[in-house]
Amino acid sequence: MSKYIINDMLDVIKAFWTEQSLSQTLIIIFFTCGVGLFLGKLRLGKFALAGAGVFFFGIFLAHLGVLVDPVMLQFCQNAGLVIFVYALGIQVGPSFVASLRKTGIILNAWSMALVLLGLLCTVVLVLVGVDRASNMMGVLSGAVTNTPALAAAQQGVEQMHANSPDLARELGDMALATAITYPLGVVGVMLVLELLKLIFPKKSSQKEPELIEARHHVGDFVVENKGLVGKTLAEVNHAFHIDFLASRLLRRGEVIQPKSDTKLELHDRLSIVCDEEVAQSLVTLFGVERERDHESMNWEARGPQLVQRRLLVSKREFNGATLASLRLRNEFHVTVTRVNRAEIDLVPNPKLHLQMGDRITVVGEEEGINRLAEEIGNQLKPLDSPYLVSIFLGMALGVLVGILPIALPGLSMPIKLGLAGGPIIVGILLGAYGPRLHMTTYITQSANLMLRTFGITLYLGCLGLASGANFVETLLEGSGLVWLGIGVGLTVLPTLAVGILAMQYSQLSYGTICGLLCGAMANPMALEYISDQIEEDTPTVAYASVYPLGMFARVVLAQIVITILL
Repeated sequence: MSKYIINDMLDVIKAFWTEQSLSQTLIIIFFTCGVGLFLGKLRLGKFALAGAGVFFFGIFLAHLGVLVDPVMLQFCQNAGLVIFVYALGIQVGPSFVASLRKTGIILNAWSMALVLLGLLCTVVLVLVGVDRASNMMGVLSGAVTNTPALAAAQQGVEQMHANSPDLARELGDMALATAITYPLGVVGVMLVLELLKLIFPKKSSQKEPELIEARHHVGDFVVENKGLVGKTLAEVNHAFHIDFLASRLLRRGEVIQPKSDTKLELHDRLSIVCDEEVAQSLVTLFGVERERDHESMNWEARGPQLVQRRLLVSKREFNGATLASLRLRNEFHVTVTRVNRAEIDLVPNPKLHLQMGDRITVVGEEEGINRLAEEIGNQLKPLDSPYLVSIFLGMALGVLVGILPIALPGLSMPIKLGLAGGPIIVGILLGAYGPRLHMTTYITQSANLMLRTFGITLYLGCLGLASGANFVETLLEGSGLVWLGIGVGLTVLPTLAVGILAMQYSQLSYGTICGLLCGAMANPMALEYISDQIEEDTPTVAYASVYPLGMFARVVLAQIVITILL
């Protein structure tokens, strides 16, 4: 009896391993993702595969001979990719434009130099005949540890060779090239960071300064310009076209809250919030800027009727509303001194559109602030539930944009952004500008992280299962060793070249340069490695500043290069 039961169980296990069905495919995919995530958490010193553990475990199962339904596998792979890139776009959208300002422009310029240099090296290798474009884009994707770029390149290959009988083999080779070069892509960036420390020992040992100074300037300005006497703050704003916000006014020892119709007097001392670029213009306008000593920093204590609080925009009716439409000074007698969005401080101005989740710092009487808090919500609970309508419609729009043909000058045929490019562009645009159309696109950080992790895990697991059957054969007997050597070169040489130039010719600190290199290479493990050695958070801030544009550029450029070279 027991013998028959054991035989039946073995038959079931064998059938499950080799016979394709919907249930069997789903079980294999979820099993791959779960075990792969566990393996990704295991560390060898500072090295860990993280999410790539799912990719390699999928390859391992495919090498053992597990078979799954290819149609179901492709659907899950593409669905995971769309979820990941759209959630990424929504996350970085609100701060995407802001991250390009001031120091962010410098950081992103160096980052784009690294992206373009690696891409140029890849194009040269294709033109001299080292390998075909599809394989080299797979090598590059692994060398820069950027699997969404691989997905974009595969989308381009599918468009160009849609009817080719070798399409499946070509897409599989691209994934194998990425898998072979990925581990050393992680380690290579860490090696470059250590080489920069050896080449520039003096600069790398210097104490880290602040990476990005506040995008707003807070100063105490004294009215010494007699031409301003008797003019209201609104008249000064309008006449000189300088955006600034006066939060407090000290006049003859009394602190008052200025309004738009407050008339200036000689020797008035104003606490002003403005953009850094116009601070010097205000010195010329008012006459002098006083150093913010202990007295000036705490002068609100001399006017106990004024308090300062941070409020949270949590009501949907204020999503996309401008600051001017709230009539803050007239209705609530408060002044907004700054707006924090996605961890970036924005200078408030009447035309600034608020978004769900914005944190606004206000100054005024407590009664008015309490009324404003009730008006805009100031509650965390409404933000805990993501607005799923905008998520699903946004992904649908992203897929639609991805399949639309786009004609570019000089190309024989139009390109398509595909499932990687379309959703990320739509996500960025909706995240940044959706509230202006009164669309609720806000997602809590935890919910967004869940979406991104689920999407990329599903994509990588399916990618490994789809392409891993020939992994060992390709590595040992095929082009694997050649790809491995090229991948190391594409990781180390462009990163080291840009790192040396940035260390030599920029005013950026060592920690900042390390952060931007890690961000441009989409390498969070190298970021964690260098962050453990530097007390300040400059590497993390630099990484966050360049990651969105770097990811976007690699996804879009991958398809363009494939379209041109195939």
